[in-house]
Amino acid sequence: MDIASRADIATVVNAFYRKATRDPLIGYLFAGLDLEAHLPIMHDFWENLLFRTGAYKGGMMYKHLRLHARTPLEEAHFVRWLELFTQTVDEHFSGEKAELAKQFARSIAATLRSRILGASPFPLAVQDGPKF
Repeated sequence: MDIASRADIATVVNAFYRKATRDPLIGYLFAGLDLEAHLPIMHDFWENLLFRTGAYKGGMMYKHLRLHARTPLEEAHFVRWLELFTQTVDEHFSGEKAELAKQFARSIAATLRSRILGASPFPLAVQDGPKF
């Protein structure tokens, strides 16, 4: 069965956060996070990505830059986040939207890693420059 609704997104997101918050490598990064307030925002985020609802109005990059300033992120954190997210999607769903969710997750992990750790081969000025 494929991801077809906000309830399906909540299934994945909630299961992912149950794993991530207890994970030996990345769990501590979620310390102090108010999950009750955070989960609906993540539902909006993924619903917007998968169904183009316009539901998410946040600053994902800024929030992760703040996290990195408080608790430095490392390459292994991005790798583990992606492993857990992909694993969680696969445990619950299969199909076009499930594959799209994993594709978005790979892109998000790569973008965050690049911006936070500077792992991109191009300087930010080139990445953010005008599109021709």
